[in-house]
Amino acid sequence: MEKTAADAIIRDGLGKFPDNLEYQSGFGNDFSSEAIAGALPRGQNSPLICPFGLYAEQISGTSFTSPRKLNQRSWLYRIKPSVTHEPFWPREPSHKKLVSEFDRSNTVANPTQLRWKPVDIPDSPTDFIDGLYTICGAGSSFLRHGYAIHMYTANKSMDNCAFCNADGDFLVVPQQGRLWITTECGRLQVSPGEIVVLPQGFRFVVDFPDGPSRGYVAEVFGTHFQLPDLGPIGANGLAASRDFLAPTAWFEEVPRPGFTIVQKFGGELFNARQDFSPFNVVAWHGNYVPYKYDLSKFCPYNTVLVDHGDPSINTVLTAPTDKPGVALLDFVIFPPRWLVAEHTFRPPYYHRNCMSEFMGLIHGGYEAKADGFLPGGASLHSCMTPHGPDTKTYEATIARGNEAGPHRITDTMAFMFESCLMPRTCPWALDSPFRDRDYYQCWIGLKSHFSHEKKEVKTNDSQNGLDETGSEHQSHHG
Repeated sequence: MEKTAADAIIRDGLGKFPDNLEYQSGFGNDFSSEAIAGALPRGQNSPLICPFGLYAEQISGTSFTSPRKLNQRSWLYRIKPSVTHEPFWPREPSHKKLVSEFDRSNTVANPTQLRWKPVDIPDSPTDFIDGLYTICGAGSSFLRHGYAIHMYTANKSMDNCAFCNADGDFLVVPQQGRLWITTECGRLQVSPGEIVVLPQGFRFVVDFPDGPSRGYVAEVFGTHFQLPDLGPIGANGLAASRDFLAPTAWFEEVPRPGFTIVQKFGGELFNARQDFSPFNVVAWHGNYVPYKYDLSKFCPYNTVLVDHGDPSINTVLTAPTDKPGVALLDFVIFPPRWLVAEHTFRPPYYHRNCMSEFMGLIHGGYEAKADGFLPGGASLHSCMTPHGPDTKTYEATIARGNEAGPHRITDTMAFMFESCLMPRTCPWALDSPFRDRDYYQCWIGLKSHFSHEKKEVKTNDSQNGLDETGSEHQSHHG
């Protein structure tokens, strides 16, 4: 009988995930969790002998001397310390489609607007590690500044191995298939429509209970994601701290002969064997922790009178640079919402941006592209390359004029990774059979509507003090 993904998980010893996984709520909190009561030391981090004979081990996401408000670290209390493994050696065969150093030797500069159709999920058994491949990026993991954008297609749960990314944080956006993710801090179930952040250095396993899976990954080097400042919006709105969920402590204590740690270091993969599971953490506390977020919880803000707001108003998470207001990478979403602006071209405006924009679509359609942008697909609009609504969207929008009335965008979830750094694109992405080489055609049909005579726009918006030709008038009430 053919084994399913869930069978493989049970056989592998990690156990089937319960439907009622418990989480801790909050963003950037100083969490604490123990799978056995009393496992956390009281009053200090590293006593001479920890409760239950556990080992104390700290994982630092920032330098020891980072300012307190930026410092991220957690203490893990484990059955055996993570150092108990054999030396690392290069993984064979090597993974040739992971990049963390972006230069002329391995990537290409290309300002053309790029778009890809959804990539087929392979027929041969492929886990998360082997199914991960880089699309574009900038900077260097060794220099601790930059980012990479990856995608993954997989159909097989990880078997007797765990992945560890020494290069940076992963922000994973599943598009098809749930992810069961086991981390050193506990377990997370992540469905399409949710995201998960796996911080640098944590060891984790990705299982696919639904079989074939596909999604997107943003990786940032040298910094971490945080919530954006709200400015004039005030204290509430966008992504709420309480809607972010961190795992609770969970551990396994079974022999795991030949268990392999696969470590990504400078974009290369290395293996190290050990005889125990890395998920032997009985208790932990700190603010450096994997977490997930349900995108349907996002509270969008929008224009309520005229004009179209900048997409920054939809930022969920940001990885900042030292320059105020400039992001190494923003994660922005375009969720269901109402459009009510009057006298306004409601879809995104035509634009050239000093930032570079990579877009993906989780489900539904995207308001600025009537055709060709599909769930599981992607597009890349690089620094100062013009982009905007396709011809069909533009013509349909102006044809409705100001009679459109309020309109609710439904059944959609698109997102954008936006960066101040100019991306270099991987050759396999440019040469991919899934690249839409006719993407530029969606704008070629845009025609001139120019006339030397000023056009009068009809409106039924008498409450604004305008008649149907746009002239001022007075209202008289008896």
